[in-house]
Amino acid sequence: MPKCKNCNAELSRLDKDICPFCGTLKPFDGQENYETEDVTKAFDPIKDDLEDIKYKSKVVCAILAMTLGVFGAHFFYLGKKKLGLIMIAITAVFVASIGCALFFTGALHNVFAFLIPYFALEAAMIASGVITLLRSDIVDARGEFLK
Repeated sequence: MPKCKNCNAELSRLDKDICPFCGTLKPFDGQENYETEDVTKAFDPIKDDLEDIKYKSKVVCAILAMTLGVFGAHFFYLGKKKLGLIMIAITAVFVASIGCALFFTGALHNVFAFLIPYFALEAAMIASGVITLLRSDIVDARGEFLK
């Protein structure tokens, strides 16, 4: 903000004729750069904040849950990295434990021992994707609702 040449008080653009503090006439005269800020300018901080928000899509989240949900892709899409890593760990532990149980007990002595628990999780994730499409209260990591 510019200052009065006499009393050094901060002035607005409206005070270019007389200083309201000391009464000096033309308080900006002799100053090279006295650009002032327009106090009548209207700006809406809420509107500016809303333009920066990029909403996540409910459809994209559901498709990721149905296809790559066992790897936590939908959680990573929503910005929930810890849940994504937990989902990867759950998948690894579930498939390994059930697969080993089927393989070493003699029920199945081939790759299907590990594919059966994987596809069981995949079926659960398809159901999760359908539920994601039906719900309206799902939020991303910033707390924004999905569109």
